[in-house]
Amino acid sequence: MLRSLILTLALAATAAAQIWPESWHGSTRTKTAPAPIADRMLWVEAAGEISEQATYNGPVGKFTATAWRLKDSTSALAWYQASRPANCTPARDSNTACTTPGAQLQTLLNYVLQFEGWRPLPAEMKELEAKLPRLSSGGGLPLLPGYLPEQGRLRNSERYILGLHGLQSVIPSFPPTLAGFEDGAEAQYGKIQSGSIALDYIVFYYHTPQLARVKMAEFQKQAGWLVKRSGPLLAVIPGAPDPKAAEAILAPLEWKAQVVVNTPGSLPPMPNVAGMLVAIFELTGVLLVVCLGGGLLFATLWIYLRRRRARLAGTDDFLTVVELNR
Repeated sequence: MLRSLILTLALAATAAAQIWPESWHGSTRTKTAPAPIADRMLWVEAAGEISEQATYNGPVGKFTATAWRLKDSTSALAWYQASRPANCTPARDSNTACTTPGAQLQTLLNYVLQFEGWRPLPAEMKELEAKLPRLSSGGGLPLLPGYLPEQGRLRNSERYILGLHGLQSVIPSFPPTLAGFEDGAEAQYGKIQSGSIALDYIVFYYHTPQLARVKMAEFQKQAGWLVKRSGPLLAVIPGAPDPKAAEAILAPLEWKAQVVVNTPGSLPPMPNVAGMLVAIFELTGVLLVVCLGGGLLFATLWIYLRRRRARLAGTDDFLTVVELNR
């Protein structure tokens, strides 16, 4: 009995987990299967929900579509950066899409999508967007990746980090107790080429500058680490062999605060209550005159018709009497 119940719940969960529509842009879905999860720990850390792989056949030929749905756009960015192949060429003017000779990988809000055998165009992606279940941005993409230095950055080395597993996967020697993920910290990692050496560069975001200041004091106790703070940001290059080169890489870091200023606006004009009352009385008077005029007109017509009918009735009686006398 219990086994049957578990099997029923599993089948129901599988049915509810369906992502890919039966038809899309003239192509028909032929089969589906769970999408592979390369790193289970990272999947859990990025708040992954469900994944599905589908095979389509249609006018564009046969192609495979894989989808991973995560909590929000930030989690999708972390999964995208960790999942893309090393030879994936970034799309022009995009940090969330890349292509290989046979595939295309991209994010779509809280989804990471991969297409093999066909590359959909923006119009076709717009059609798919209307069919994907539970799309959610969760506040949009984070701003933290924009603080990575562009000069010397190795392509596809970026990793958006949401927890200790992601941090250990890129810098195994990083002390896990220093990061502060338990306080809601997030981090962006990348490799920066400095001469013949590729340096590990990681910038942390903390909720307050005060927390970043506390973390900075802890980071500076690590031997060989170079640290710079700007507002709630804390950039670290651990174990730099050339401190001067590392300091030059850290120097451009500057927190760009977004200030929202509430300025007093003009209140809407007060309604003209007196004018409104005058208009109500005027309208009431007009309606009253119309009603009285209509009543008088009806009464006049009624009296006129009644008297006319009486006159005609008297004439008929006289004529009848005359005929009888004859």
